[in-house]
Amino acid sequence: MSEKRLKYLFDRHLAETASPEEKEELAALVLEERNREMVSSLVAQSWQVTGTEYDMPEAGVQRMLQQILQQEKVRNIKNDRPWRWYRAAAASIILALGVGGYFLFFDNKKDVGQAETVQTEPGNDIKAPDISRATITLADGSIVYLDSVSSGTIAMQRHVKIIKTADEKLVYAVADTLSGKGGTAAYNTLSNPRGSKVIDITLSDGSHVWLNAGSSITFPVAFWGNERKVSITGEVYFEAASSPVDPGEGGRKRPFVVEKGDMQVIVLGTKFNINAYDDETDIKVTLLEGSVKVSNSRHSVTIRPGEQASVSTNALLGIGGVDVEEVMAWKNGRFIFGEKADMPTILRQVARWYDVEVEYHGPPHKYFWGSISREVNVSEIIKVLEATGDIRCRVEGRKLIVMP
Repeated sequence: MSEKRLKYLFDRHLAETASPEEKEELAALVLEERNREMVSSLVAQSWQVTGTEYDMPEAGVQRMLQQILQQEKVRNIKNDRPWRWYRAAAASIILALGVGGYFLFFDNKKDVGQAETVQTEPGNDIKAPDISRATITLADGSIVYLDSVSSGTIAMQRHVKIIKTADEKLVYAVADTLSGKGGTAAYNTLSNPRGSKVIDITLSDGSHVWLNAGSSITFPVAFWGNERKVSITGEVYFEAASSPVDPGEGGRKRPFVVEKGDMQVIVLGTKFNINAYDDETDIKVTLLEGSVKVSNSRHSVTIRPGEQASVSTNALLGIGGVDVEEVMAWKNGRFIFGEKADMPTILRQVARWYDVEVEYHGPPHKYFWGSISREVNVSEIIKVLEATGDIRCRVEGRKLIVMP
């Protein structure tokens, strides 16, 4: 679809001359990711034309998009949730336009309001992580602090080079195809603490792994044997290599296995995310590509792309139609909360990222949704939360106090 056609439909909508078919076509085009920039430009131009009518940009964007997307036939094909897509589109366009730098959170009973400026004492604001404070615990128990070592080879273990690249990534590079053979496997642990930037590592089999703040992965320096097994804590995203690098295995595929307690994810090659923080109720496994089997001591389920398995101590349940963009927001530098994100859920993520303690004075408010960059200071998060009118927040040292 050409930009000319999109502009034509948009102009017809503004002039209130669009036919029902054209309205439906415009709504569908607005929801397409590839048209985001063009839609943003058209919305911005309409503000210039209308002058003071849209005196509050956030509300203006929402009104305009709501008018466009209020078509009963416009639905997400997979999960039939049009308003979820509307909210995501509204947030994306506001952020793309740079309006206020954020999209406000609110529950379904409230209108969006303009957030007031948060007053913080000098030195009392908390910045987003700007460095990685990750560490590697080597097989001999020694610890390497990655923020204190230069790029290049950090260590050599079992004929595998541990390399820190110039852009602060980690690579385990096999220097000998017989690495790890004839002895006990050597294990390393990569730990990414709270208040640390996301870090990624390429394992010796070629699998690529990203760790969120407050997460860790324990893995063999070199993979050999019948499977490639790692264990994790926290939240980790995998792009698992589809086959072993070692030609000595005759090209035979060995399953990639991820463990957390008695939960296992078994895969031959795929992209998936695991949220396994100890302070969350369930472990959630979300599949982006391929196919994985998720199991615990009582149940097992195979999920497909776009689905999520939720694992608890008592049951395991496969859930379809998960919002993958929301799940993967942490890796893409954003906080995104869906329709039923409660205050504790939001603030657990904030606490890990900024390494703060959250203290509640009174019952927390229930449901919020919205999107904001993970690059902003805590004061910007507070602006968004306080825009609901139901809570007030203040920062004391590294403590975030939430009050009715």
